[in-house]
Order: sequence, then C-alpha cells, then structure tokens
Amino acid sequence: MFSGPPPDASCRPDRTRTPSAARDWCVVAAGFLLAFGLTSAVAVQILLTGHIDLPEWAVRYLPGMKAGFLIAAAALLLAHRWLGYSARDLGLAARSRRAFPYGGPGASAVAYLGMWTGFEVMRLFPSPGYAPEGRTGAGEQLLANLHGALVEETLLLALPMAVMTRLRWSWQAQLAVLTVLRVPFHLYYGYGALALGVIWMAGYVLVYRRTRIVWPFMLAHFVYNSAHADYLPPALRLFLGLAFWAGGIVTLVHYVRTARTRVP
Repeated sequence: MFSGPPPDASCRPDRTRTPSAARDWCVVAAGFLLAFGLTSAVAVQILLTGHIDLPEWAVRYLPGMKAGFLIAAAALLLAHRWLGYSARDLGLAARSRRAFPYGGPGASAVAYLGMWTGFEVMRLFPSPGYAPEGRTGAGEQLLANLHGALVEETLLLALPMAVMTRLRWSWQAQLAVLTVLRVPFHLYYGYGALALGVIWMAGYVLVYRRTRIVWPFMLAHFVYNSAHADYLPPALRLFLGLAFWAGGIVTLVHYVRTARTRVP
C-alpha cells in the first residue's frame, strides 16, 4: 500500500513560495494604523482646523508614539514567522545586495539629501501655522527622533518594500505606495507635505532598490532630525548636516556618472 518512492520534494507546498498578497498588506496596514493612525488624525485635524481637539476615545485607545517601537518589532516578527520573509528580505542584512557608491555611508548621504530636498521644497508651500504649546525637552526629542528613524523606516520603508519586491511591483508603484504611507502624519505641515513625500520617497526608492538594507535610511533620518534638536551642540548639528548634505551631492554625482558609463 505504501510501496514506491516518496513524493518528490519539489511537489510539496512551500509557504514561503506561495505568499498571500492580502495577508502581507494586512500586516503593513495594521502596522501603519497602530503606529501612525493617531498622529495622522492629529495632522489632518491641524491641516483642516489649525488646532487639536481629538475625541477622548482616540486618545485613550489608539497607541501613542512610545508603543511604535513594540509595534515595529511585532510587525517584523510577523513578517518573518507568518509571512516567510527573511532578514535579508526585510532589509536587515549587514551588507547591501548590490554595490552603491561609497557603500553604506554613501547610501545614507543620498537618503539624507532626498529628505533634505523634500523638506526644503515643502517650505515653499503655505503652512497651517500651528505651533505646539512649549518646546519639549532634549530627552523627549531624542525619543521622538529615534522613533522616526527606527519605527518609520521599519514600518513605512523596509516592510512595504519587502512586500512589493516579492510581488515584483514597478518602481513607480513602489514610489506611490511609500508616498501614501509617509504623507498622512506629515499633513500638519500643510498641503506641501505631498511634495515632501514624493521627493523624499523618490530618493529613498532610488537608493533602496540598489542596497536593500534599511540601516542607511535609519541613520539619515536620525541625523536629519537631530540637526533640529537640542541634545547635540549647535556646532555638531551644523557639521553633521553639512557633511551628509555634501556627501549626498558627491555620491549622487558619482552614481549618475557610473550609470551613464554603463549605458551602451
């Protein structure tokens, strides 16, 4: 009854090779809503009314910023254990998949340049003029900037790019999705946040499609935010900003020249 050769291993179902796009996107959407749902609601309300007046249930039941670190960790764990993504798929490898000019520092510098350019263009648009009540302390600024670097780049870059890479989406679709995820909680800057998102994410897509590692983007995001914080001396903030900006220009020029030489 049970005689004969065992079934060929290639005929057995492999969950890692038969992904569910709906399941993958549910993890991305859940991470976004839990980590950035409340801040997005705040940003939209500031955009429309110029002030914050959230319902009590939203403040009480929606996770705040500090929960974002746990949400990001849980999303990565789900993506790995449930969806079958490897650490390399999620951008957590130690090295990039393909060479990038000047390696990780060059990738960070170009990512920084894209972020800087996006914010500078955004400032050309009118702003709602909302000013928070009092400046937060250095410790709170540091926590917020770590959240931006670690949580945003995990949930809004590494995870959705892993999904879109698996589904073989085009770079245009990747840019559109990353922009849609990044814009909502920046709307307190005004409608210029759309220009910010497109330019910022264009730089990210350019670099990430070559490197497939998330660390340079975390560093670039943290350095950019730290240039406007109080926990570093002003001279150091200025130096870091100029160094990453100049490094981005040099690396981008090198990248363009190299790309041209490869075109027949």
